Amino acid sequence: MLHLLPLRLILWAFAFVVAISLGLAFAGLASNGHVFGNLSVLVRWSGSLVTVATIVLFASWRWIRPLQSIIFPSLGGTWKGVVEFENENKDESEREAEVAPEKQTREVTLEVKHLLTGITMMLDSAESTSWTLAVHAEKAKDFDRYRLYYVYLNERKEGSEGGGERYRGLAIIGIETATPMRMAGNYFTETDRKGTLKLTQVAANPWWKLWR
Repeated sequence: MLHLLPLRLILWAFAFVVAISLGLAFAGLASNGHVFGNLSVLVRWSGSLVTVATIVLFASWRWIRPLQSIIFPSLGGTWKGVVEFENENKDESEREAEVAPEKQTREVTLEVKHLLTGITMMLDSAESTSWTLAVHAEKAKDFDRYRLYYVYLNERKEGSEGGGERYRGLAIIGIETATPMRMAGNYFTETDRKGTLKLTQVAANPWWKLWR
């Protein structure tokens, strides 16, 4: 996520604030002769200012929808939808006849924690749970189009077929920013499984939960 921020603009803004602070410090505070003491105060105030500015930036991104369109939509919350995949349990006669595999679907729930520093997701179905190994967010330059490259670890639940089995996968997900927001994409796994997923956001994280 940090790679999507307008870092050059942010650094210029911080440099401007620091320059103003230094100018005020030496124009006023330093006139009392306690230069080193005043510089110490200035350093503490600068540290506090940077912390406050970071919080304000994050809160503004979470609360102001047009700002999200510049950086990346806030995806935090609960999503529901389905995954569709091919039936892997074809018998020998179906394989020999090259019968098209039957499509199956599973209802899923996705929980998303989204900060400016990164995205964490957990996808849950009746048979398995997957969680984040890595997520890369991408915004098309000059267009409001957004995509996630999601690397995950999936674990089959005990009591289901293959219980305890683990495997990694990659999902490439496009995001639609209409209300409610939607996700759709394809996934592939190291066990040669593949399919599609479609999700709709049913609840956003509360506005005051900045850690979510």
